[in-house]
Amino acid sequence: MNKRIIYTMGYTLFQKGNLIDIESLFLSLKQYDIQFLIDVRSVPYSKQYPQCNANNLKMAGKEFGIPYIHMPEIGAKANSSQDVFSKASDIFFENIFPIAKSNRPEKIELNASDEIVDFGKFIRNEYFISGLKRIEDAYDKGYTLCLMCSESKPIDCHRYFLISKALESRYSEWLNINHIVKNLNDELCTISNTELNKQLKNIVLHKNAFKGFFNTSLFGESPFDNFFGNSYEEKENDFCDRYWNLMHGWKKYNNITDNEAYD
Repeated sequence: MNKRIIYTMGYTLFQKGNLIDIESLFLSLKQYDIQFLIDVRSVPYSKQYPQCNANNLKMAGKEFGIPYIHMPEIGAKANSSQDVFSKASDIFFENIFPIAKSNRPEKIELNASDEIVDFGKFIRNEYFISGLKRIEDAYDKGYTLCLMCSESKPIDCHRYFLISKALESRYSEWLNINHIVKNLNDELCTISNTELNKQLKNIVLHKNAFKGFFNTSLFGESPFDNFFGNSYEEKENDFCDRYWNLMHGWKKYNNITDNEAYD
């Protein structure tokens, strides 16, 4: 069975100086036979790149024959009414708090007692799942989609570590995820979730914050004993996923507009 493909990309992949090359963006979608551009930003606006605001992308989509659709259901933020938050210390069990604000999406220091979006809860939330089902419906109708956010590198974006992992878990029998990136020659190419998972593990396990953590004790305990999985590899993956959640999960706010650092 030939699997269908869903693509992802970040619009800053097409940055030229202080602007985004919208023409190159849409021509690249055509190159991969993509029929709909799906914006997965929680808030589809950019202070830095206003040409990537929803209304401008809608107009560009009409011009290039690739409709633009905003899908907030699978955005990375959540409001306080959604039951998708956990204490930072419950998401990641190791005592490495506080997390410097330079490492956080909203540029605010994170303490162990702060609540942030818990990706494990988020992917089971009805609102999020409704977005996945909209994607499934589109593929049932024979369409090919591209999920768009702002970050050029999928490893730094929720379209990889939240959406594409959820899609893979739910629809792997018939769907592959290809992330559009650029190679060393500045040419467009794609990278798979499997390759990104390897990148993620390599990045996390070599963090300075964990120097000495992976040394086995005199009694042979694994450093991952507190993490979930039936094997060492599964526990290691859980460790990496939870740490990435810590670095990328937005803090709990009473309203999504309480923090406007959209991209």
